[in-house]
Amino acid sequence: MLETYFSATNMLGHLRSGPSGSYLDGFAAALERQGYSAGAAVRYLRAAAHLGHVVAQHGTMPSDIDLVVFSEHLRTCRCPRASGGRRNHHTIFGARLFCRYLVDIGVCQPEAKVTDLAEPQLVTRFKAWLCKHRGASAATIKLYARDAVLLVTELGVDPTSWEPADVRSYFLDRASRCGRGTVEKLTTSLRAFLRYLTVEGHWQAGLDAVVPAYAHWQLADMPRFLSAEQVSRLIAACDGESIACRRDRAIEQLLVRLGLRAGDVAQLRLVDIEWQTGSLRVSGKSRYEVRLPLPQEVGDAIAGYLECRPSVGESDRVFLRNIAPYRPFRRGDGVSCVVRRRMKRAGIVTPFKGAHVLRHTAATEMLRQGVPLDKIGLVLRHRGIDTTAYYAKADVTLLKQVAQPWPEAL
Repeated sequence: MLETYFSATNMLGHLRSGPSGSYLDGFAAALERQGYSAGAAVRYLRAAAHLGHVVAQHGTMPSDIDLVVFSEHLRTCRCPRASGGRRNHHTIFGARLFCRYLVDIGVCQPEAKVTDLAEPQLVTRFKAWLCKHRGASAATIKLYARDAVLLVTELGVDPTSWEPADVRSYFLDRASRCGRGTVEKLTTSLRAFLRYLTVEGHWQAGLDAVVPAYAHWQLADMPRFLSAEQVSRLIAACDGESIACRRDRAIEQLLVRLGLRAGDVAQLRLVDIEWQTGSLRVSGKSRYEVRLPLPQEVGDAIAGYLECRPSVGESDRVFLRNIAPYRPFRRGDGVSCVVRRRMKRAGIVTPFKGAHVLRHTAATEMLRQGVPLDKIGLVLRHRGIDTTAYYAKADVTLLKQVAQPWPEAL
């Protein structure tokens, strides 16, 4: 397999005779399967061979690779065959990929995970409850569990002995050392944990209110959205037939036409697209699943991307990364990065960047088209009309009709 990337007989002999030689052909095949370019594969194979020689110099076997030792070696490396690839990210990344490959084939043992705090059984059951009964995502469960562990560590493992004043004091102490965003998340996570304790009979009903809310007036600000002209420029920034342009165009169409969240797009599967009925199945927060109509332009954009979409293992996710290894987005952060990058390319100057601004844009556009608030709430999958009413402030024409003059003007 090395012949795919190297033609010189001397180089092939050097690679195969080195300490890593018996694994390099398989590593080369793995790099090809994952879609790495020939130039990248050559650099990573050289790094793997370099790593093997460093390991041998320290008298250890390939199964005992220490990347820390290799990184320290690169600081003063004078190996004759390093070809200039000493202290750079290609060498480090190639060595890391090689270690992962050795782990996958059973040569090396995976690194043991380090746990910061021992997790009490109470928190373990809380995590299971969040997953089963609340449909929370893995990221949400991790956040809530972290705050629950800190609370239990501070007040003890027996919630029946907690006093409301102690919980409130703990929260206020932590909040005094955090910013607004962190305080709001802490409020949500602790209240969720206290409600779980109520369900289990460890806490009195209603006492989750001992955790005060951050002083922020709901629906006080205006919706963050783009104008029709900015949306046109954003879509036009994806013109082209490359895989990246087709993918980004399909993502933006889903966000701005259907008001999906970034996480919804990242988790979208091939089976969720029902071509015959022209609908899209979306499962968002709390596993709340709905079927949305698939507009023609959105369906065309998705179909155009699927025609050239890279093949990737057993994953059935619709949208993949454009660089090797081709794998799905882990979270909605990658989708937001796509939008931010395209907004920059389109020259759209706005303080609001990311995928969520397109969700706001979709809502305000439906409102301008005369769609009732309850219908907009169904598309956006809001649980209450109060949340959807937030967008009513964007309809300035309607507000002018119902606005009352100030008393001094009468």
